[in-house]
Amino acid sequence: MRCRIVTEDNQNEKFADAVAEEAAEVASSPSEENSSSAILGKLKQKGLDIVPTREERLGTIIAYGGSCQGLLKGCGRKCRKHQERSFSQSGPCDEMMPLLNSAMINGNVVVAHSPVGCPSMIDAVYLLNKIGRSARGQPLEPLRFISTNLSENDVVFGGANELGKAILEADRRYHPNLITVITSCASGIIGDNIEAVVNALQPEVKAAIVPMRCEGFRSGAVATGYDAFLYALLRVIEKPEKKREDTILIVNPLTIDRKNEVEIERLLSKVGIKVQWFPLFQDFENIKKASEVTGASTLCNLMSNFFLRALEEKYSVPFTEPPMPVGIEFTGWWLRDVAKLFGKEKEIEQVIAEEEARIRPELDEIRKQVEGKRAYVGFNLARSVGIQSLLQELGMETAVTTGFEYSDDYGQAPLENLARRSKNFLVQIGNFQQFEWTNLFHSEKPDILIGGQEHSGWALRDGIPVTAVLPDTFYIGYEGALVFARDIAKSLRNPSYAKNIAKTVKQPYLESWYSQNPFKYIGGGEGQ
Repeated sequence: MRCRIVTEDNQNEKFADAVAEEAAEVASSPSEENSSSAILGKLKQKGLDIVPTREERLGTIIAYGGSCQGLLKGCGRKCRKHQERSFSQSGPCDEMMPLLNSAMINGNVVVAHSPVGCPSMIDAVYLLNKIGRSARGQPLEPLRFISTNLSENDVVFGGANELGKAILEADRRYHPNLITVITSCASGIIGDNIEAVVNALQPEVKAAIVPMRCEGFRSGAVATGYDAFLYALLRVIEKPEKKREDTILIVNPLTIDRKNEVEIERLLSKVGIKVQWFPLFQDFENIKKASEVTGASTLCNLMSNFFLRALEEKYSVPFTEPPMPVGIEFTGWWLRDVAKLFGKEKEIEQVIAEEEARIRPELDEIRKQVEGKRAYVGFNLARSVGIQSLLQELGMETAVTTGFEYSDDYGQAPLENLARRSKNFLVQIGNFQQFEWTNLFHSEKPDILIGGQEHSGWALRDGIPVTAVLPDTFYIGYEGALVFARDIAKSLRNPSYAKNIAKTVKQPYLESWYSQNPFKYIGGGEGQ
């Protein structure tokens, strides 16, 4: 198999050092702070097509434990930035996000430039792929991916040749419209210049080749991987030939499924707004035309933070990033922000009033069943605060809310909203720190866990009933609020499953840990 080889000098470029240098320089200038174009412009001058980490761009933190009020006191000053754990359990990898999400683009072939173990995580989304395509009436085509299978020899001498072979094999075997190239820790450490390989092979390959640089070691904030995934797709989004005046582009993550999208379509259609979803389960042609919309938004303001700014800068697509539309307060917030992009403020107020009047009677009945119960809300921060807003409307209290990361940019406004409406509550920020979760289950003794599957098993072992937030959970919008509220009430009525689990399965931690401060390993915070 024929493959062009990049030069040794290009292979050994220090990508991470260059990014940190330029991001620090931009961040030191108040007039350009948090500007994606300022950072990316300087990086591209050096031949680098790589997004800055969230720590560099937003002052994102992945370690905090304490009160909501304590977290909000530090807002705007980035004084939480250097809080780190002296002990940490394993967390997610930045590479997961581009790898798993790009696999869900119709007709795409994923080329993982990595040891063979890295793309094995794609197996975890085979079921989501089938469910997602079935819900949209699409053929149930299998996921397609190739690994360069980097060996010890490749790590010593460079893996550019193997990457070139893998790209050509993907094109020969599948004849796709799109090939996404995903980097890994191994390829990042040895400094393989994947952009040079892609540029050299593009004339020989019919498919558009999109490199996504997302080495797992670059950032502790896993959403940096989302930034890399979505920003890379700008490479194939074309300049708009025309604008669709009635259409909004909405970015939606893999973990929010079709029934939630249908609810958003239902609400926006009442004011004449159509939705184009982006980019999962979309054909390549739809992705290329993403700039033709009138405006853009997201169902998860945490994941699309970088992409929407870059889309506006490149193609003048205005955007809004309200909190996730869960419950009455936050759904109204989301709808008003989106309607403003289309000048339909008056029309959306009528929709909001009608929908609130429709669901309030049943929500009031459910409130009588759950009022006063205390919940542990466990997910990423965007989803946690959205669900917490619904709980407040049901008369429930929040004992703990969690997030995998926090930045003032997307976290401050919704937390301030909740702080005004609720009693003070604990906030735990961390990437999969199970030892802190279990300590908080013991010390706070919540009546229920409402969260993702990564939290659920730990809560069940402590006898805490669970309302799981899974990819197929319906909780978005007004109808989603009703369905999810019913699920919460049902879980609280029947905790027997959790109680039985707790009798037979024990936590792996010593009793002495439960008597200690759950945040004792976080430096510089309230846990000290």
